[in-house]
Formats: sequence, C-alpha cells, structure tokens
Amino acid sequence: MLTRQKRAFRQYCKEHKHLYRIFSQWFERQTNRALRNHRRQWGIDGNLVVFSSYNMRSCDDNPRYICEALHALRPQTCMVWLFKDVEAAKTRFDIPDYVRCVEWRSPMSLFFLGCARVIVDNWQKYDWLRLGRDQIYLFSPHHDRSFKHGGFTKRDRLYNRMVESHASAATVGSEFCKRFLREAYHFKGLYLDAGQPRNDLLVRNDPEDEARIRKALGIGADTKILLFAPTYRDADQRAGRREHVPLDLPHVLDVLEQTTRERWVCLYRAHYLSRGLDLDRLPASPRFLDATQYPEMAELLRVADALISDYSCVAGDFALRGKPIWLYVADIDDYTRHSRELYVSPLDTPYWCAWTPGEMDALIRRTTPEAARENCREVLEYYDTHETGHASEEAALYICARLDEMATQASQRPFAEQNEE
Repeated sequence: MLTRQKRAFRQYCKEHKHLYRIFSQWFERQTNRALRNHRRQWGIDGNLVVFSSYNMRSCDDNPRYICEALHALRPQTCMVWLFKDVEAAKTRFDIPDYVRCVEWRSPMSLFFLGCARVIVDNWQKYDWLRLGRDQIYLFSPHHDRSFKHGGFTKRDRLYNRMVESHASAATVGSEFCKRFLREAYHFKGLYLDAGQPRNDLLVRNDPEDEARIRKALGIGADTKILLFAPTYRDADQRAGRREHVPLDLPHVLDVLEQTTRERWVCLYRAHYLSRGLDLDRLPASPRFLDATQYPEMAELLRVADALISDYSCVAGDFALRGKPIWLYVADIDDYTRHSRELYVSPLDTPYWCAWTPGEMDALIRRTTPEAARENCREVLEYYDTHETGHASEEAALYICARLDEMATQASQRPFAEQNEE
C-alpha cells in the first residue's frame, strides 16, 4: 500500500513540479526551524554522535567502521544512526546493541540532528540542512579514487553545499581524493590523512577476516572468487532500466579456470543506486552468487581474488589487495555522453582495460600474479595513495577530541551561554 502511495506521489510531483517545489521549500524551512529550536532549548549534547550511510539507506562503509572504533575508544558515547527504513536496516545489517536506530525525518531524528555534537556520513546530506556553530560534521566519502564527477562538477549539481558549508574534517586515502574534495565539494576543512576506514580491512589483510567472510558467503578456502561490480548508469536509472551486463560471465569463468587451473565462482553485485543487473540469461548455478544485498562491500573486496568493474571507485580500493583488476569500458563514449563525465579516463591510467569480450579474454590469459601486483602498485602510485590501515582509529580519535573539547568548554561557560546557538 505504501509503495503505491509513493508511486502516486512521485507521479503527482512530475505533473505538478511547481507545487512540489513550493512544498519542498516549505518543508526545508520547517526542518531547519525545528533544528534551531532544539539547539536553543536543549543545547548541543557533548556526548552525542549521529551517523548515516549512503543517504540513510544502510549501516555500512566508512561510518560503520568509525562507529565501531569510536565505541572501542569511548564506550560511553551515545551513538544514533539515521535510516529511511529502520526495520529494513535491522533485517539486512547486524546493527550493534549500543546503536540507537531512528527513522529519518521523524521528530526524533530532527532532535538528534539538532543537538548532536558530531555528525558523520559518507554521502553528502541535503544542501538545505543548516548546522549550528558548535556542531562538527565529519565527511567520510565513499569514493576516494573516483573516476566520476561529483558534487559541484556533476551535471545536476544536487546536494552538494552541505560539505562546502559545514564539513569540519574529511577522511582521505590519497592526494587524488584531496583534489577531488576541493574541486567537487569546495572542501576547506581538515584532512584526516590515514586513509578511508573501510580500507583498513584490506590493508590489514588478516586471514581470520577472510575465513569469517568466506564462511558467511558459503565459499570454501579452495575456491577462487571473481567479483563483478559495475557502477550504475544515470541514463538507466532515469529510464527505470536494470543495468545491462555486456560480458558473458559463464565464459569469463571458463577462461579463468582454463588459465589458472583452479575452481572459480563469481560474485556479482549491483550498485546501490541501480535497479539491479540484467542477468536473466545467467544459468542457475552455484558458480554464480548474487552479493548485491551483502551488507559490506569492503568484505567482498577482502575475499575476492580478481575484480571486473568499469568506472567504479571500488577498483582503486581493490588495488590495495595486489590482485588482478580488469576494467570493461566498451560503452565509455556513451557513458560520458548520457550518464556521467569523468575526471580521468580509465584508458589514461595504469588500469588494464578491455573494449571487447575478446580483449577481456586476452587480458585474463596473460595476467600473472606478479604482473597483477605490479599493476596495482602503479595504480596506487598514480593516485598518490597513503592508506595506513588505521583510518578508523584516527577518525575516532578526532571525534573523541571534539567531544572532550565540548565538555571542557561547557564546564568553563555559564549555563545560559551554553544553550545559545
């Protein structure tokens, strides 16, 4: 019933855009008024941190690892996560007991947003949100080594002023990411240079992590894993289409097995913004596993033995593993024309790229472990990468310092002054 109501509302918005614009502006004003009122009445809570991930869709990526590290360092901290659908999030993600889950846009979510000392997310919030002067916004981007334009450099330029106006600090894992944040989001805050928290898992490379993840996936230690993870196409999203899969994945697995003389399975994962992958012709077989709903992408990268992608930033993360990365870029001209412009073409980077299925076969056949490690080293050097494996801890220490700073300031100010915005 609720889905039908949402569809009807969207259709109404398309037909009456001017009315929807008026309603949106009214809602934005009311929301910011509520945030200001909460801050004036209750002040900033120096022990409260609010998290969100991928626009309140999930409990994963950098914010999840920061949350866990913060709890280990400062267990008394009150941690709130915002979700568009709390019940769906609880079903899909293993949310810790110390986390309070709150529905986005509920009165309680506005209270916590208005009074939180620190706000953490990986996907810039709506640009009309206005934070108070004593609030800290930590931006932990989900795209450190991105091909695609974002923020102010995107064609639509939506939802980009939050980072420009309010971000106090950002986690970064490369000099490329610093340039990206300055250009795409006009970021002027502090860079936390230890890396992206989600990549600590890849840098640490702990065998126990791999055993745990393989067990959760039901894949034995003697089986190699190919991860197929393309990005989404804006044109397909607008048209309501699933993402076309240009490769014959069963054939790719056959080539891998013939070349390496080992058993392989393929994990395929659709981008979180896409409507899924068009895999109707894929045979029902234990060789292929849908990992789209698997809760944490970094864990899939941790266990994968090879990656096939296109213009996704996961390629830059997977280079930390020193494993083969193959980019299939047959639609690059169409992609840049109808979906997203690129900061840099994959063809101008050290990545191995294929234009046709035959070229992909040739890439696979001539790839050796030594060549893959060297290629990944070149990719990391290209981006001037500096992942340390301690990014989660550094981000958590930054938050602890801000919380303790607030407590010190509060103890030195009169009560009336503490409650001013």
